[in-house]
Amino acid sequence: MTDRARQSFKYSWEEAVDLLRHDPDHRQLIFDAYLTSNLEDNCARFQISEEFQETMRIVRFYRPDARDLLDIPGGNGIATRAFASAGFKVTVVEPDASPSVGRGAIRYVLDQASVDARIVDARGESLPFPESSFDVVYVRQGLHHAANLSKMVSECQRVLRPDGLLLACREHVVDDHGPSLKAFLDSQVDHQLYGGENAFTLEEYRSAIRDCGLILREEIPPYDSPINLHPNTKDTLSQKILDSKPGRMLRVALPRHWVISIGLWRLRRSRKPGRAYSFVALKGRSPPPRC
Repeated sequence: MTDRARQSFKYSWEEAVDLLRHDPDHRQLIFDAYLTSNLEDNCARFQISEEFQETMRIVRFYRPDARDLLDIPGGNGIATRAFASAGFKVTVVEPDASPSVGRGAIRYVLDQASVDARIVDARGESLPFPESSFDVVYVRQGLHHAANLSKMVSECQRVLRPDGLLLACREHVVDDHGPSLKAFLDSQVDHQLYGGENAFTLEEYRSAIRDCGLILREEIPPYDSPINLHPNTKDTLSQKILDSKPGRMLRVALPRHWVISIGLWRLRRSRKPGRAYSFVALKGRSPPPRC
């Protein structure tokens, strides 16, 4: 979203989050998004989440020797603190200075955990680091905010070392930039307040990754990983399927595991605007094409 478009909205991101924190109707949304005013609790819940455990599994599988990790965008520091606590040398990029949802929050949660990270004021489209600086670039819900998706992915590729890993998690996917994108944005209560949400098509993510020389190793669709399932887990999603109206009807005639399988089959074929995908890509050792 352009700066001009952002100016048409009434609130900043920090103000929008504060409003939602004080709205009982959105208490669960804020809790699930790790955006409560209890910054330490947000970090603690993320660090023990199935999402982070799966994230660590992927990092260790593809780069077991990884040391230097770039977290972008840092938000309120949940991932930065989790990676730093796991022993990584973390650099975090976050353009928002806020003590509630930005760099101030990151510094606070790091200090509370007695761990450290380098905190940098920058944006993904222009990373102030030399080439080949990091073993891992971790992006959680960040690519879909890019003003220029190709430029941001190109920058991630540039700062990765050969064989480095780009892990982009929970990116919103739409079918087009017309009705599908509009339906997604209309469903996002935070977007109505600050206007910062966005999404791209699956092919746009694929092209941005491949065109800059990264090798797309995994494309993780919705409901196929704990990363994309959050705030659900496999167990809570299964129970929701069983408790749904179609689930209750099917349970009359079918075993529970069949009902769950049918429900997952339907969910995986849903084209809900804003559905979450994650991407695993590696930087090859040969020079990439010009972007």
